[in-house]
Amino acid sequence: MIERAIENWLTNTTERYYQTPFCQVLLSEGHRLIYRSTHGQLEQGKDIITIAPDGEYFAYQLKTGDINLAEWRKIRGELQELIELPIVHPEVDKSRVHKSFLVTNGEIKDPVRLQIDQINEDNVRKGRNYSHLSVITLPDLLKYFVDTQGKFIPSELKDFHQFLRFFTSDGRECIDKDLLFNFLNRSFFEEEPKRPSDAFNVVSSSVILTSYLLNRYQISENHFSIFEAWVILGACILRYIIRYNVEEELTSYCSQLVMSEIVNNLKNLKEETFARPDYLEGDLLGDGGLVYRFRKTLVLGCLSALELHIHDYTEGYMIDYRIVQRIKEGFPLEFSSEVFFPYIFCIIKLLELASEPSLALKLLHSVFTDIIRNNSHHRDFGFPSTYYSISDLLAAAYGLDTRKIDLSEFPGSSYTLEPMIHMLAKRNERSILEEWWRPLSDIALMSFKPDYDEDVFLWRSNTGVNWSKFPQAPQSWKDLCTLANDNSETPAFLTRYKAFLRFYILVCPHRANVMTLKVLGS
Repeated sequence: MIERAIENWLTNTTERYYQTPFCQVLLSEGHRLIYRSTHGQLEQGKDIITIAPDGEYFAYQLKTGDINLAEWRKIRGELQELIELPIVHPEVDKSRVHKSFLVTNGEIKDPVRLQIDQINEDNVRKGRNYSHLSVITLPDLLKYFVDTQGKFIPSELKDFHQFLRFFTSDGRECIDKDLLFNFLNRSFFEEEPKRPSDAFNVVSSSVILTSYLLNRYQISENHFSIFEAWVILGACILRYIIRYNVEEELTSYCSQLVMSEIVNNLKNLKEETFARPDYLEGDLLGDGGLVYRFRKTLVLGCLSALELHIHDYTEGYMIDYRIVQRIKEGFPLEFSSEVFFPYIFCIIKLLELASEPSLALKLLHSVFTDIIRNNSHHRDFGFPSTYYSISDLLAAAYGLDTRKIDLSEFPGSSYTLEPMIHMLAKRNERSILEEWWRPLSDIALMSFKPDYDEDVFLWRSNTGVNWSKFPQAPQSWKDLCTLANDNSETPAFLTRYKAFLRFYILVCPHRANVMTLKVLGS
């Protein structure tokens, strides 16, 4: 059954989406990945560059569908760069000729194959020091993926019906995060590896299978759900590494592939956002109002996280001020539930980075006072906590789910107020804290502490303690500032995985707590 699913996925996907599992296949064969494109402008005609176990250099250019003469003429210039230009990379000896591959998930027609043969023969006959061009087509790819699946993916998945549920989904809906977490953890990450190669095989198989099960989401170009799925896989992998003390070097290339998918899908979301005048998905009557406001805040939060990431890890990167302008135009942002706070947090951080501190403080003050007003113990109804997803909110609002959200549960407590207090203290916003300290001191500051630190990367932890405390009244300003800047109880791995953590809190807002936000706010 999985073989049939692989074939169905492969014939319907594009090079953008089969690139990551193809890289994973190469890694499983012992190649070392030193470059992969983001499908912008090609780097000298090369989508993927690897070093084989024997030290040979390999370069690949990926395409989609059949390649006939008309298509060949369009891409011939890129292929000339692939075979003629040496690989420019610090780990590559430019004097050595690499091996070149044209890869497609279709067929290469006979007239094109003939031209490729003629080019290779002519280069040899005339003594040109060019790379030999080989081809990998649909049957070859299918064999690679099936063989790799046979080695690394369990032949009988414990929850194969769940795999089919994802694989055959509509693809336009939000991904079921609880289901995906459970599926991945049960299928791959429950057993402790007996040897280092077991850990590599487990992580490899999870990356490949995730690519397959996102088939319908890829066809629908549902960038947000694909982004969430790769973040979920990343969380499962990190928990597995920490839980079983796996040497990170063993799985580092796999983890880099996952992070690349996370970033690339947010780049796709950014490209789609700026190709549109608004945030509508369909008719205004069915997509306006609440849905529109929710989507606007989610998109702006995701794009803010993307800009922060690129800025942190790209030397000389200049912030894209189109996003800042969209944020300004998007005011007021949605904050009718604590689940929106991680998105607001990323927007605040981007505004500060973009030299808009006044606007950032205005937004922080707004959500701070909103949560105090709405979750005061004097209120009959309050903002839902971070444990209720945006899908839950929409389903309850439109009567799509028989389970109702009891808003009377939330007055008198908050999961996000304490991180907000710390953010304000770190920004020396003493006056607003003094003004609102009396009403906020009656609100219980909630948090959940899992028994095992690595379970922060679980969707739901069955073991742990729910903490509840009230702010001190009165509160020493010096002590509050010290507390806001104290990271002594933060697990070291959270700082180590800071790049991932920024995206993780968007997918799992209930993990946006004091510890994680201190790491991201530093």
